[in-house]
Amino acid sequence: MNLSVQIFVSLILSVIVGLILGPDAAPWVKLWVAPIGTMFINLIKMMIVPVILSSLVTGMTGLGDLKKLGRIGVKTFIMYMGTTAIAILLGFGAAMLIHPGVGLDMGAAAAPEIKQAPTFMEVLVNMIPKNPVESMANADILPLIVFSIFLGAGIVAVGGKKGVFLTQFFDSMAEVCYKVIGMIMRVSPVGVFCLLVPVVVNNRNNHQSD
Repeated sequence: MNLSVQIFVSLILSVIVGLILGPDAAPWVKLWVAPIGTMFINLIKMMIVPVILSSLVTGMTGLGDLKKLGRIGVKTFIMYMGTTAIAILLGFGAAMLIHPGVGLDMGAAAAPEIKQAPTFMEVLVNMIPKNPVESMANADILPLIVFSIFLGAGIVAVGGKKGVFLTQFFDSMAEVCYKVIGMIMRVSPVGVFCLLVPVVVNNRNNHQSD
């Protein structure tokens, strides 16, 4: 059976099982089922940093020309800033059309603390990681991407045996990451099931409480 079909079947089964178990099973589901779903999410998060680092470095070294790397870097930056600007404009446009929150009575609820949006220069500064290891530990994707690009460019600039060794190392690392992700995806139906059953059980519990 195709993996996507397995995931879809798992989704349907999770809803059915959650409705059958009902709110009385919420403590048992929280103790035994929900942790499995959390482990599945952690497995996916575990591979984010290694696959981004190895894939980008491998892609950069595959070009083998610093001039090409520079042009691609500039185009990537322009595309990133352009798509970000489009996303902001779409968000503002949707807000002006839909007017979210109008007429909503929050009662005595405390107003949420809204962080000030970073300036353009702050965004540029934050793109450069002061500590790549810290960026990897915190899964800060944009600084990780910048570090990977510079690392790939450095490997191309070094060249020779050392460059070939590092190129082969990151290429092998990328292949290993793809294999591990494939292993994780094989258990994705179980992960999806264990993620959704607690949600269905808890929502049913909340509805019955109301």
